[in-house]
Amino acid sequence: MARRWWPPAAALLLAGCIPNAVLDEGQVRGATQLHFGSARFPLEVGPVVISGDHAIADWTQAEFGGRALFERSGRNWALVLCSGDSIRNAANLKRAGVPDFSADRIATRLAEAEAALPPERLKRMRRFVGTAQDHEKYLVGLEANRQ
Repeated sequence: MARRWWPPAAALLLAGCIPNAVLDEGQVRGATQLHFGSARFPLEVGPVVISGDHAIADWTQAEFGGRALFERSGRNWALVLCSGDSIRNAANLKRAGVPDFSADRIATRLAEAEAALPPERLKRMRRFVGTAQDHEKYLVGLEANRQ
């Protein structure tokens, strides 16, 4: 009789160790909003693609957009860089430090998810040229261009 508590307790302990895709996606969306969102220029986030400890979130804001690469840091997601179309490529993801398996999976799943997006939204994401690791400078430039 005393052993009946063991299976549910073990399941609860293991559940804390297994990544939760829904929770992770919500955290990545929140981190994207935190880095790029503003009351003046609402942000549209998605799709979000996650593999292992890395994720890409597509985002658009007014006439601009891009893709943000995140890395899991403990229980949170940290912004690694922001880019346009170039980060969709698995080889570029690998150069950014994403492990081979995750880079290939993210690139494949992102291409599938983006196939359902309106062409106009994809066009806005293509406007982000190059790669930015200092997103604060990007936000200052974005704000200056809109005034």
